[in-house]
Amino acid sequence: MNYHKCIACTKGWVSQRCAKERVHYSETMLSLKPNKEDWRDVRFSDELHCRVGPQRKLRIIRKPGERYCGDCIQDQLNRDDEREWETSHIWAAVGYEFKSDLIFYKNAGNKNGKLSLKVYRDQILKPVVKQWLGPTKALFILEEDNDSGHGGGSQTNIVATWKRQNNLDYFFNCANSPNLAPIENCWQPMKQQLKKYPHWDEFETRELAREGWSHVSQEFINTRIDSMPKRLQTCIDMEGRMTGF
Repeated sequence: MNYHKCIACTKGWVSQRCAKERVHYSETMLSLKPNKEDWRDVRFSDELHCRVGPQRKLRIIRKPGERYCGDCIQDQLNRDDEREWETSHIWAAVGYEFKSDLIFYKNAGNKNGKLSLKVYRDQILKPVVKQWLGPTKALFILEEDNDSGHGGGSQTNIVATWKRQNNLDYFFNCANSPNLAPIENCWQPMKQQLKKYPHWDEFETRELAREGWSHVSQEFINTRIDSMPKRLQTCIDMEGRMTGF
């Protein structure tokens, strides 16, 4: 009957409460945008943080006695002059027939990548998103995750105020739901490029990131945008658990 034994597919654990929220979110959005064409005015945005240096432990093949051979050693970043660039912070957005450039931003005094309201407004919304707005520009809805730096905490913070003053149409993705945002798929080529080559400073990191981003075709993005109704329905069918998207 074609049954066979295998290891169960592993997915990220989702709490009962979060699963209910994911199902509710999916049902709500599916009722508002049931067809793939309905999602073509959404631009999905996200941040990514890339560490300077090799992104993983290197695997080598060596003979006994070659443990400390120059070709068998992996250097670790430990230089004070590069400490500021231990992590590069990147923001981007994708949509149907739309792909932004990579935006590199700085979080002064913040090494954990936490996006502040001021950084988001002054380094992303004002210089980048503002250029997409206007009577002669294509209408769009900006999707964001629930990072506090995106201004979802209140309607009076500086980010929420800027959005309101500039008539930015936006919505927040469900918490802990990267599989419901197609841009998460678009990060993979860039991550692979960064893992492939060591990068010891700001300039190498940015160059590799841009090369990886250039490998993300618009056709690839369009296909992921059109998958949104299926993503939402799959999340509902799986009772809020993580899906394979």
